[in-house]
Amino acid sequence: MNGFLLVATGGAIGASLRYGAGLAFTQHGGVAGAWATLFVNVVGCAIMGGLAAWIANRGSAGSDFVWLLLGVGILGAFTTFSSFSRDAIDMLMAGDALKGIGYIAANMIGSLAAFAFGLLAFRRLIG
Repeated sequence: MNGFLLVATGGAIGASLRYGAGLAFTQHGGVAGAWATLFVNVVGCAIMGGLAAWIANRGSAGSDFVWLLLGVGILGAFTTFSSFSRDAIDMLMAGDALKGIGYIAANMIGSLAAFAFGLLAFRRLIG
């Protein structure tokens, strides 16, 4: 049961951060929600990569707590594949195939590259 509480607490924090990022993108330049989704996916994946490296380096001491709260809860709610999917399909159905395909590529490549960057950067920091 303790794991559920950690995920729920982290999820509330991550969802709130995700909502705040969407508001920030809209209020500061009127950027469409799709680009806020790209931002949270790429940033969240970079942090997730660093978290994965940190947990691997640290060993099992406290890793369940950290993973459930930060990885599953906060980052799981902060990043969003469902919003990405909706945005991509909306672009494609609106007849803007180039924009839709570019958005899909930016999310996929950007998120994978950001995860790898976070993982390698943390490994380099710890030595």
